[in-house]
Amino acid sequence: MAWLVLLGVISLPVIEIALFVKSAQVIGVVPTVAVAVAAGMGGIVLLRRQGVGVLWRAQAQLARGELPVAEAFDGLCLAMAGLMLVLPGFVTDVIGVLLLLPPVRAGLRWMLGRRFRAAMPGRGKADGGRVIEVEYHLVRDRDDDGRGGGGGRN
Repeated sequence: MAWLVLLGVISLPVIEIALFVKSAQVIGVVPTVAVAVAAGMGGIVLLRRQGVGVLWRAQAQLARGELPVAEAFDGLCLAMAGLMLVLPGFVTDVIGVLLLLPPVRAGLRWMLGRRFRAAMPGRGKADGGRVIEVEYHLVRDRDDDGRGGGGGRN
């Protein structure tokens, strides 16, 4: 799996350069640069709007005493989208815009959640995991007269 990531990191700049050269040949250098800059600026505007919405939803969930897991994942996706939109290139812009789309993020969240649940031992089943049964006995301090009840001594 690590070699796939390495291959992607090495091949992405090569693909981006090839696309820039081909685009410059087809529509010209100035329009190619203008499209790349406009895509980045438009993506940043969308990123700002999406980010504020995720922040509001996360705050509302925290106020209700819930953990904002989906919003945290969306925030991570939006951070990745921002990085992709700032990097120059058409492929990274497409990836960044895709990460801005809520249905794409929901699909990624579902796929990764399913994968993590399957990888966790004792998880991913309908019962939610293992149950550990224990027995306990309550031990109280005794007063000087032998009665229970904790007369202030620890």
